[in-house]
Amino acid sequence: MLCHGAVAWAQKITESMKRKLNTIQRKFLLLITKAYHTTATNSLQVITGIPPLHLTANKEAKFIKISRLRLPTQVLNTPLDPTKYEVIQRGHQMHPAKFLIDKQITTQPLKEYPTANSTYTYGSKNDDGTGSAFCCFDEENRISSTWMGKLSKENNVFQAELQAILQAIKHHENASNRVNIWSDSLSSLQAIQNPTSPHPIVRKIQLQLQERNNINIGRIKAHTGHLGNESSDVLVKSAVTEGSNLEILKPISHLKYILNKELLQEWKKEWDKGTVGRLVHEIIPIPSFKLHNWSRYEIMFFSEHGPFTSYLKRFNLRNSDLCSCGEIGTPLHFATSCILTESWHFKNPSDSNILQWKLGILKNTGSRTRLKQLLDFIIDNDILINGPSSSL
Repeated sequence: MLCHGAVAWAQKITESMKRKLNTIQRKFLLLITKAYHTTATNSLQVITGIPPLHLTANKEAKFIKISRLRLPTQVLNTPLDPTKYEVIQRGHQMHPAKFLIDKQITTQPLKEYPTANSTYTYGSKNDDGTGSAFCCFDEENRISSTWMGKLSKENNVFQAELQAILQAIKHHENASNRVNIWSDSLSSLQAIQNPTSPHPIVRKIQLQLQERNNINIGRIKAHTGHLGNESSDVLVKSAVTEGSNLEILKPISHLKYILNKELLQEWKKEWDKGTVGRLVHEIIPIPSFKLHNWSRYEIMFFSEHGPFTSYLKRFNLRNSDLCSCGEIGTPLHFATSCILTESWHFKNPSDSNILQWKLGILKNTGSRTRLKQLLDFIIDNDILINGPSSSL
């Protein structure tokens, strides 16, 4: 809800607005992580994989501007042409009572699939590009005709699968007998069955089927060794390099991809320039949408915002930063050398190896469990370890 109408206000966000949005987001981040309330907001954002709200709002504003308003916008310092992207279409394109293609589509797999007088479609994508293809078999199980289309690298597999089906239908547009087209893309068939599908290629297929009730489309399981499916698979691999160039609009998913890429770049710049959360920055230098699954104990330990004497003195909750054993009560001290926590000690790392030591704890389930037990002991024995609070 916070990003509602972002296109009207989020394209030029001031520093004051950023602070207000961070304040709003911070409350939820603290609830999610259960971290100490003094933990830096930027650290919590990176740990949870939740970007700063102002970056999310800016991304949403650009998405609406390009996909809905169809206005050119700068993304990754490059002008983006909205006419190169698919238009999201909503609602029914025909009256529901006239949508009669359900009987022409079968999504349930069969025990046996015919090869004779059948057409098999396939779409694929690899490092070289995106390909789309179909092959037709005659009554003697011989390939009678084929088609291969080469799409751009920005197009996705879903588009390739749909394009193969569309081209197969067009190939049989003058056929008077029953035509059977087989695809292993369940998502494509389900989209075609949806009368309110927003996808433009799906809508074209629906109109084609509406006009040609002699064409049926069914599902075949992929990689079952069937001659038709395997033949179309071989064709589509050649289509990536040898197929006829087929220019279709880029999918909305590609737009989301580059907007997310831009967001991550901006997030990285802000994370690098930050003045707080540097201990977490050492462990997670590159922000991402990944949830790092740090427990409350791990956030306390690695951010050093927790029940440690050094932290309590820093916020005037203790008169001294010395542990009851006489040494400065840092997280590293409690984890490696304090006589009061000896049962949960880790091997003391060298100064040059502290980062690898921390990463090693996070990668080892047993070490993470021991760290939790250590923190539980410190919390349960606060006065014994840290001494009385400064107010006593």
